[in-house]
Amino acid sequence: MKYSIVYHAKFKKDLVKHKFGKKKIERVLDKVEAIAKNPIPKSQGGLGEPLSGELSGLLKFRFDGDYRVVYKLEMIDGKMEVLIIGMRKDKEVYKEVIKRK
Repeated sequence: MKYSIVYHAKFKKDLVKHKFGKKKIERVLDKVEAIAKNPIPKSQGGLGEPLSGELSGLLKFRFDGDYRVVYKLEMIDGKMEVLIIGMRKDKEVYKEVIKRK
């Protein structure tokens, strides 16, 4: 089952902030599409990596090594809400996603 994808209102601003070019944006969106085919946690046979602590209930995947894309699943509705893309260094992406939950 492929989940429908919903992007947080600030996701586009994230792409601009990180100065992604057209090709890199296409690669990000392609990766999101691929993950949406099986976004459940890896422990259940999916592609998502579950977060813990304050971010429990959210999942992530890596993009280009240094970037993390964090998303939330609504399994009943079959929706995957992509909350943020950001650099892992300094845990900036995780601090910001708390505000977007």
